[in-house]
Amino acid sequence: MNDVKMHICPTCGGKLLVNTERQMYECPYCGGTFDYDYFREDNVKDVASKAIRRNEFGSAKDAYDFMLTKDPHDFEALRGLFICKHKWQSMSMMNRDSEVHVSADDPTLKNAIEKCLPGHRPYFEKVREALSELQHYRDLLREDEDIVKRKSVEQSALGNLRSEYNHNSQRFKDAWYEVMDLEPKEREAVLSFAIVLPILVVGAIILNRAWPFLIFFAVMAVFAVGIYHLAKLLTGKHLLKMMVPYEKKIEELAGQHEAKSAEAVQSHDRYKELVHEFMDMDPLAQNIGQSDSQSR
Repeated sequence: MNDVKMHICPTCGGKLLVNTERQMYECPYCGGTFDYDYFREDNVKDVASKAIRRNEFGSAKDAYDFMLTKDPHDFEALRGLFICKHKWQSMSMMNRDSEVHVSADDPTLKNAIEKCLPGHRPYFEKVREALSELQHYRDLLREDEDIVKRKSVEQSALGNLRSEYNHNSQRFKDAWYEVMDLEPKEREAVLSFAIVLPILVVGAIILNRAWPFLIFFAVMAVFAVGIYHLAKLLTGKHLLKMMVPYEKKIEELAGQHEAKSAEAVQSHDRYKELVHEFMDMDPLAQNIGQSDSQSR
C-alpha cells in the first residue's frame, strides 16, 4: 500500500490511501473504499503537483506511479518520477548547474526514455545529453585544477632556485652580516685580527724585512678573491641552467591551463544551450501554448 494522499474521505474526512494491489482507495480511519474512477486523472496530477510544491516527494512519487498504472507512457508521470527522485521542484533546476548532481546514466531517466511515446523521446534524450555535457564540463574543471596544482609546484621549485641565486649574488654582504651576528667575544677577535694584521705588515715594511711576506700575502688574497668570484660565477650559471626546465614547464602548463579553461567555458555554454533546447521541447508547455492560441 502506498501512503499517498489522493483525496479526503467523504465519510470521515480522513486522508485516503491508494492500494495498487486491490486497485482501489482505502480510508485507514473508517475503512471506506473507493474505486479508481473516484478520482479523475486531473485530480491525481493536481495532487502530485501540490505535493512537489510542499517538498512531499514521496507522496508525489506515489501519485505519478498511480498515473503510470493507467498509462505507462504518460509523459508528465515519467518526468515527475525523475524530478521526485532528485527532490527538485521542476526541471528548471537544471539551470542551476552547480546544484545538479545527476548522472547521464540515471535509471529513472533511462526508464523514461524507454517507456515514453516516440514523440516525447527527443525531450528525454536531450536531458540526458545535457547531463552528459555537464559531466564533461566538470571533468574539464578537474583536469584544469590538476594543471594549476602542477604549475604551482613548478613555480615553487623555480622560486626556491631564484632565492638561491639571489643568495649566491649577495655572499659578500651576507658574510659581513654573519660576522656582525657573531657573539661579542668572537666578533672582537675577528676585528682585532683585522686591525693587528695591517699594523704588523706596515711595521715589517718599515724594517725592510717583510717584502716577501707582503708579496705572498697579496698573491694569496688575490687568489682567494678570484676563487670566490669564480665559484660564485659558476654557481650562478649552474642555478640559471637549472631554472630553464622549470620555466619551460611552467610556460607549457600555462598554455594547457588557458586551453583547458577555454574548453571548459565552451562546454558550459553548450550545457546551457542544451537546457534551453529541452525546455523549449517541453510537450506540456507546447500544449498550453496551443490551447492559449486556440482560445484567442
